[in-house]
Amino acid sequence: MKRRPIATFSIHGYGYQEQQEEDRLSSLPDALLIHILSQIDTRLAVQSSILSKRWVNLWTFLPVLNFDSSFFPKDQKYTLDNFVYKVTFDIFIEKVLAYRNDSIKIDRVSIKVTDHKTMARVLGYALSHRVPNLSIDTSQNLSKYHPILVNSSDSDSLVSFALKGMLDFGKFPNFSGLVKLRLERVRIVESEPFSSFPNLEELFLVNCKLLCDLDGLEVVGFRLSRLTISSCFYHPIPYKKFVLVTPKLMVLELDGLIPMSLEASELPVLDTVHIDCFLRVAERSDREPDESQQKVNLINILRCLGNAKCVHLSPSTVKLLDISCDMLVEETCPFGNLKILNLIPPPNKPVVDLQPFVKAYLLKDCPRAVVTAFPR
Repeated sequence: MKRRPIATFSIHGYGYQEQQEEDRLSSLPDALLIHILSQIDTRLAVQSSILSKRWVNLWTFLPVLNFDSSFFPKDQKYTLDNFVYKVTFDIFIEKVLAYRNDSIKIDRVSIKVTDHKTMARVLGYALSHRVPNLSIDTSQNLSKYHPILVNSSDSDSLVSFALKGMLDFGKFPNFSGLVKLRLERVRIVESEPFSSFPNLEELFLVNCKLLCDLDGLEVVGFRLSRLTISSCFYHPIPYKKFVLVTPKLMVLELDGLIPMSLEASELPVLDTVHIDCFLRVAERSDREPDESQQKVNLINILRCLGNAKCVHLSPSTVKLLDISCDMLVEETCPFGNLKILNLIPPPNKPVVDLQPFVKAYLLKDCPRAVVTAFPR
C-alpha cells in the first residue's frame, strides 16, 4: 500500500521513536493492522502512531471511524508539525477528518457525543463522503431535544442508519439507498416520517416518543420486510392509532404495552410474529391502558395478523389471553395459515399449558399447527 507523507498527528504530545527491534505485531501486513485499528476507538488508533515509523500513517487509511466523547479526557493534547495543542473532542474529529487519506472510502462512521453541533458536522461529512453505514448516539445528553438537520439533498449512498438519544425525527430528503433504520429514544415529530426511504427493508423503533400534537403513527414502507417496535406506545402520550402500510412485511415484533389500535391494510406475506405484551396491573399512569383495555388491544392486534405462519407469544401475553375468557368465547380464530405456535417458556420455569378456550381461540382453524416451547 502506497503511503503519502503527512504531518505527524498523535495524542499526548508524543512523536514516534525508532524501535531497536520490530515487534511481531508490527510485522503484520498493513491490511491486517488497519483492520485491527478499525475495531477500536479512533483516538486509540491515532495514538498507535507513537509506536514507530511503521505505524505513523496507518490510522489515515482507516475505512471505519469510531468517535466516543466519553473516552476523551478534557485535558487531551496532540502534536502537529512539532507544536503541542490542547485538544477537545470536536477539534480532534476535525483534525482526523482533515488528515485522513481521502482516497480511502469510509465504510462506517460511529459517534457518541453530547454536542449536537459536532453531531451535525459528522452527519454532514458522512453524507457528503457517501458513507454507507452511520450510527449516531447522543443519549448522554439529557437536557433537551434537538432537530436532525440534513443540509444535503436526496441521497442514495446511506444504507444503514442508527439514531439514539434526544433527537427529533421527522421528514428526511429522499434516501433511496437506505435499507436499515434503527431509532432509539428519539422523538417522532411527524405522523408519517418513513416514506422518504422507499427501499427500506428493516425498521427498528425502540422506546420512541411521539410528539404531543400527534395522535398516531403511520409506517409506510412498500419494501419493508421486518418491523420491530419495543416500548413505544404510551410514553409520554399513547399512540391512539398505529397504521401499517407494509404489503411486503414478513416479520413483526411487538414488545411492551401494545397500541390502542392497529390498522393494517394488508399483510399478505406475513410469516413470523413475536408478541411480548407487557401486562401491567398496578402502578400504571393515567395514560396507560387498564387490564380490560389491554385485553381489547391484544385481541384487536391478533385480528390483523391472520396470515402469520409462525407466532411466538411471551408468558405475559399468554397470561393476558388466559384472563380474557369472557372476550375470547365470542371471538373467531384470528389465524388461517398458522403452522407453528411457539409459547416462549418463562425463565427457569416449565411452560404452562394453554387454557382450553385459549387453545380453541388460537388453533381452531389451524388443526395441523404445531405447538412448541422454544426460548426466544
